[in-house]
Amino acid sequence: MGIKQFIHRMSVHGVLRPIAKPIHSGLTLIAFMCERLLDGLFTAKEDQAFLNEDLTAVIKTFERPEILHRLIKSLRHFYPEMKVIVVDDSFKPTKLEGVETIIMPYDSGVSAGRQEALKHIQTPYMMLLDDDFVFYRHTRVIPVLEKLQKLPEVDIIGGEVIYLPFYRKIDYTKAAIHPTNAIPLRAPGTQIGGMTAYDKVANFYIARTDSIRKVGWDLQIKRLDHADFFTRAKGVLLTVFDPDFKVLHARTPFDREYMSKRLDVHEDRLLLKDKYYFNG
Repeated sequence: MGIKQFIHRMSVHGVLRPIAKPIHSGLTLIAFMCERLLDGLFTAKEDQAFLNEDLTAVIKTFERPEILHRLIKSLRHFYPEMKVIVVDDSFKPTKLEGVETIIMPYDSGVSAGRQEALKHIQTPYMMLLDDDFVFYRHTRVIPVLEKLQKLPEVDIIGGEVIYLPFYRKIDYTKAAIHPTNAIPLRAPGTQIGGMTAYDKVANFYIARTDSIRKVGWDLQIKRLDHADFFTRAKGVLLTVFDPDFKVLHARTPFDREYMSKRLDVHEDRLLLKDKYYFNG
């Protein structure tokens, strides 16, 4: 275990937790306050006339009602009429006004929830969101939709996820998928409409709904769905990254009850090993 992993484990689960938790919460709150101030100063108005008929936001949530409410509030601030589907497999599911809520059996998992949401989407485009995302002035949906409409070969446009409170970003040129012999529709690094083709982007993207239905989610995998989805999408869908499309990500690493489920991935790892790595 490296020094960074050791410090993280001691901060989230060990002796440093009593100190780390309030520091993390305080820094995240300060970041939110700063972003909201900047939102008020620099948010551009968008013509949302065609948005409601074209796009549905899909959110899978589990045991985080306050975090879900935070996301919906931020989304509604910028897009008050956007269609939203929430899939909730919590013990006590949350229902919010103006949101279509699909209630699943307790702890059904991410894949089952997203696959169920696909059955309910009636718009040509969908936006995939985690429940701990937060919209802000750079979460501009209309330009991404316009790019998809102008580039019929593109299936998925992924955006940049900014991890608070330290504004960390993930370099998706190094993001791994599982072993596959699939040949990509475009080589990673190819420029398409000013965006870069990748094998994998974050679970923050706008896509053609029918394209996502071609791949879907493996119902056996409850939590480690991300790399599996994009492995199966390779050679089937064309995915690009748009650096101008951004969202804030404020995780809850100190929520012990939630994290105990979130980190329960042993069965998923066995399934993925058998699916992609077993050569017996």
